[in-house]
Amino acid sequence: MSSRPALVLMALTSFFILPGAAFQSQTADSVPDLIAQDELQKAEALLKDQAPSPEKSALQGEIEYRRGDFEKAGSLYAAALATDSRNARAYFGQGKLAMAKMRTKAAIRLLSRAVELAPKEPQYRLYLSEAYGVERNMPEQRKHLEAYIALNPKDEDRITEAKAGLEMLDVFKGIDIGKVEAPAKPAAVRFRKSLNLIFADVMVNGQGPFNFAIDTGASQTVFSEALGNRLGLKPVTTTIIHGVGGLGKVESKIYKADELQIGDVKIKNLPVGTFDDPLITALADGIIGTAMLSDFVMTVNYPESRLELFREAPKDDAAERIPAWYFNNLLLVPVQLNDDKRGNFIIDTGAVTTVLSHTTAAMLGVNENTPGAKIALPLGGVGGMQGTILQVPDVTMKTGENSESFERLIAIDLKPISKMIETEIGGVIGFDFLENYKLTIDYNNAEVWLSK
Repeated sequence: MSSRPALVLMALTSFFILPGAAFQSQTADSVPDLIAQDELQKAEALLKDQAPSPEKSALQGEIEYRRGDFEKAGSLYAAALATDSRNARAYFGQGKLAMAKMRTKAAIRLLSRAVELAPKEPQYRLYLSEAYGVERNMPEQRKHLEAYIALNPKDEDRITEAKAGLEMLDVFKGIDIGKVEAPAKPAAVRFRKSLNLIFADVMVNGQGPFNFAIDTGASQTVFSEALGNRLGLKPVTTTIIHGVGGLGKVESKIYKADELQIGDVKIKNLPVGTFDDPLITALADGIIGTAMLSDFVMTVNYPESRLELFREAPKDDAAERIPAWYFNNLLLVPVQLNDDKRGNFIIDTGAVTTVLSHTTAAMLGVNENTPGAKIALPLGGVGGMQGTILQVPDVTMKTGENSESFERLIAIDLKPISKMIETEIGGVIGFDFLENYKLTIDYNNAEVWLSK
């Protein structure tokens, strides 16, 4: 079973186009509303005075999930169900946790139970449609996308994305999306390092080669509009891509690529997004979202400048194996900072540098009011230029067995991406952390390996 969802409704791309969403303003006067808006302290304040109940436990689980404490969230969901086996929110939470560990069959069972108990809750339908997409059950994915839209949720961006998803299902009806053709032992793909990014040659529909960035922090593969025009591709629908800066989002055309080839691996019938940023277009013809290669265990071998693809996990007794969490084709790993702080970080070969979130910077004692913390650094993406950028001195990051120390790291606003994937992002692990490692990613088992 591939871990690659057939359709990624919430398109995110990484440091070229660092994820960020602009959310519709809502009146937040209930605990679920406050949680949805990431107003977690206010949600806790409302919950504090409530009598113990299964629903209270489930809501507390949602708060911990949003904070990235998945173990605690799981315990709270289980506690809710121990006293009320019909608590839909607790089943929903357990379903999300199962999805984040790529246990999709369990996720479908749990999310289906949540839908059964609360059929008018749009969010449950949306997650269930994603789970069916991972299992490549297109009829069920369509059914729950249609139900999601019919329930008229107050989220214009996600409605737009869901409608685009339905249009893509029409285009790909009866077609094996993302079909992989490759030899039993694919040859390693050489990549080039430039500007703290990695690039490889990619053929598209038999033409090329074209220069693509290899990006573990992109949820889907995207082309420049210039490349789409050169290839004569016609858009099949439009959706929204979220990114750093400005309004945090732009409209993106979606194409159907008949075939992408990297090395001797061919991916057929792939939906791809587009970007039209002139700076990004000057650097690359496109961005490979590595989840399209999730049929393989993948090693980004920085020291030897090659991408290695394996049908089965390679033997590497020296590697540190880090349990990861999977969200929208992105992998998050737990990181310890300066001995006593922690956060969940995106593994991102498309990030030119490692960054912290403003929330993590605050945990380390730096905020906008810290003397000398604000810096003028041009950093932008698909949505425009990034706002407040802070510098945080003397940061050591540990994954368990490996650590890297930095004289300073920058911190940016990652709240929008946290809202998008509905859990706190502590930062992004980029080139300056990864450049001396062999980075192995096993999407199907939600695991990341680091070795030198």
